[in-house]
Amino acid sequence: LHTEMKYAGPKEAIHHAIMRQNYGCTHIIIGRDHAGVGKFYDPFAAQKIFDDYPELDISPVFFPAFFYCKKCLTYTNPKVCPHDDDAKEQISGTKLREMIQNGEAPSEFILRREVAKVILDHPKPFVD
Repeated sequence: LHTEMKYAGPKEAIHHAIMRQNYGCTHIIIGRDHAGVGKFYDPFAAQKIFDDYPELDISPVFFPAFFYCKKCLTYTNPKVCPHDDDAKEQISGTKLREMIQNGEAPSEFILRREVAKVILDHPKPFVD
């Protein structure tokens, strides 16, 4: 199925679910800020909207926000990591795109150095 993101937030999450349901999927993963852009929508609005559509024949699987913990030395979430915010490196697609557009290499915890180099060496890393 070829479709492009519209960044329409919660309603786009429902649209994604219906499309996948129509293709026979039984479950859909909905993470933090699914189909959102920046801070326009609440980060978990795309999860909450499924309460309004109980008639869907696809089951959403919700994931919390993940981050890299410098003390746990792994990707984790608030439910299992006891460390303070200073040990947590947040993962943000918006921040990642902004860094790449500014020619900055993201942390190696977020993107491997060799991958960052290939992306940063590309004259237009994002489609206009």
